[in-house]
Amino acid sequence: MIRAYRAELAKLLRRRVLTVTASVALLFGVAASALVLAAVEPAGEVGGQPGRALTVEALSQAGGGTEVFRTATAFAGTFVFVVFVALVAAEFSRGTIRTMLLRQPRRLRLLAGKLAALVSFAAVALAFAEAVTWVAALLQAPGAGVVTDAWTSLPALGAGLADFAAVLVWVTGYAVLGTTVAVLVRSVPLALAVGIAWAGPVEHLLQDAWSPANRLFPGLLLEAFVAGGTAEVTASRALASIALYIAVAGVATSVVFTRRDIVA
Repeated sequence: MIRAYRAELAKLLRRRVLTVTASVALLFGVAASALVLAAVEPAGEVGGQPGRALTVEALSQAGGGTEVFRTATAFAGTFVFVVFVALVAAEFSRGTIRTMLLRQPRRLRLLAGKLAALVSFAAVALAFAEAVTWVAALLQAPGAGVVTDAWTSLPALGAGLADFAAVLVWVTGYAVLGTTVAVLVRSVPLALAVGIAWAGPVEHLLQDAWSPANRLFPGLLLEAFVAGGTAEVTASRALASIALYIAVAGVATSVVFTRRDIVA
């Protein structure tokens, strides 16, 4: 597993990958903070709205700076899911997975090392994106009426770590589910079609037409968790359901990857 982990990191730490990742993180941080702060309103004006709306008063608290980051990530679920689907499925389409297995015939160790490397790289990218979002939000917050005095306090650091941990769980969930889709489908175009269709319009269309969808579908549960809970499902219930999905997906992926022939 360690060798597979290092091999995957070697691919991810190339200059081009780092440049693209840093650029996306910078763009996300600036745009996300602007969008979230543009939508925030005083508590008295959102009191009658359903869900967990952010308010000027909430963002003025110690964890307000990183709460902007956590809130913004909830809207990027489809993108994150598709990225993981594409990264894993590409190994099958290009035939590189077969070459990898010649060097590491223990399939589960290879897959675990690859997935661990992807999540580790994502964790570093998330930390950078969170820092960028915090700085951008700090500069833009006064224009939205948000007081940022508490953002540099010790409680703010604790809140920032908690928000980072929640987003990392969110990313890990998408990583496991994306890997499952890639291993089952193998073809990049087909895997992307499935990923984009399901995580994008399908779940949200069903959400509008069938209220229990918020408590059943993995993408909606991940969104609810990273948002800190919704009117339909609490964060703790969403996390428990996500853990079950991850366990089932992990078992299915392991069985298929170890027993299915790889001929490409």
